[in-house]
Amino acid sequence: MRLTKLAIATLWACSLPSHSSYLPPDDLVLANNYQQGIDVSLYWTSEKLDGVRALWDGEQLFTRNGNRIYAPKWFVKKLPKVRLEGELWAGRGNFHLVQQTVLDHTPSDAAWKKIDLMLFDMPGAAGDYQKRYYNIIHWVRVIDEPHVSYIEHSPIHSEDSLFYQLDNVDERNGEGLMLRKITSRYQAGRSNDLLKLKRHHDAEATVIGYKAGTGKYKGMMGSILVHTEDGVEFYIGSGFSDKMRLAPPEIGSQITFRYNGFTQNGKPKFARFVREKSEY
Repeated sequence: MRLTKLAIATLWACSLPSHSSYLPPDDLVLANNYQQGIDVSLYWTSEKLDGVRALWDGEQLFTRNGNRIYAPKWFVKKLPKVRLEGELWAGRGNFHLVQQTVLDHTPSDAAWKKIDLMLFDMPGAAGDYQKRYYNIIHWVRVIDEPHVSYIEHSPIHSEDSLFYQLDNVDERNGEGLMLRKITSRYQAGRSNDLLKLKRHHDAEATVIGYKAGTGKYKGMMGSILVHTEDGVEFYIGSGFSDKMRLAPPEIGSQITFRYNGFTQNGKPKFARFVREKSEY
């Protein structure tokens, strides 16, 4: 993505006054859980990193709860006098390392050299998320330090592609995905401007029925009705190719499906077809 002239022009609108102050947790954007049916075309997605959320107020680093993070001087030396928000991250599965390091009042250079500051937003900055994202990319280039980068975001083409990306992240032992509404300004509080979608589980079920497709799937299978070993019945309508919708799994066949938690009624959330179970 290229940095536009408009994005560059808005950079200095984010500058802090000479008396920098910490942005309290109540002034932060907080995430809702993803709900099926949301228009994903309005969002960009990124991997949800398993690190510690950090706020740079122009002079110091803080946790989201307002605790000072005592980073080495070299770590923050080139950070600008603007508010930045990111994740202190040491790679997938290394949350314990980051947690131990950032809570230490006497910073260990050896430990901090294993940590990156992965930027994802600019609290209080003007403009929608697209503008803020381009500004972040600019600042990473200006800072030009190997331990300061940004979390890459990409458009979402469909809900199926979103869950495909989630599965890929999970296979690499990632934590999940974040979705940011690209037209939203930085507004404090919990809303659908920021969504989180976490890892899946696999399970098996028996096909017991079908529901006809509508719209572009008219004349095809729209979803299959399945029955689990626990006696739960529900429809699965995602994860099928057009070819499979013309020749769906037979009644009585066993299928593997993927899901993310349960509804209040105990049914799997965001269930999608993975494969028909082979007989051995």
